[in-house]
Formats: sequence, structure tokens, C-alpha cells
Amino acid sequence: MEEKKTYLKKMAEQLEQVDAKIGELKAKAAKAGKEAAEEIDKKVAELTAKQQEARQKLQELKEAGAEKWESFKAKAEKARSDVEGALGKFIAKFKK
Repeated sequence: MEEKKTYLKKMAEQLEQVDAKIGELKAKAAKAGKEAAEEIDKKVAELTAKQQEARQKLQELKEAGAEKWESFKAKAEKARSDVEGALGKFIAKFKK
């Protein structure tokens, strides 16, 4: 069970980092021109939806018994990876 606690803590920290990056994007949108701000706002909405999905998977993982741990862990990891991947792609595009 120590592995589960460690993993849950790590996952929660990673999701908090994504929250911070989304906050930074929102701040940039407020300073950007209208067209750029609209694009950023749209992407932030998509990222927020993915973030909510990842948080839901994390909650399911917290509640999962030992027999379902690996299955839920894989689903939670995929959701977190999807959020970080989408965020990374957008940040790379935005920096261009």
C-alpha cells in the first residue's frame, strides 16, 4: 500500500503543476491580442476538461481496492499523460 500512497502523492503533485501552467496560460491570454486570446482560451478549456478527467481518474484510483489498483493506475496515468501531452504541444505552439 505504500506504493499506492507514493504514487497518489506524485500524481496529485503533477496535476498541481499542470494547474499552475494552465494558470500561466490564462494570464498570457489576458495580455494577448484578441485572436491569440481566443485561441488560448479555447485550448485552456480543452486542457481544463482533460485535467478534470485526470482528477476523476485519480479519485477512482484512491478508492480502488488492491485487486483493481493496476487497472485504475494505468487509466489514471493515461489521463495524466494526455493532459501533460496536450499542454506541452500547446505551449510549444504558443512559443513560436
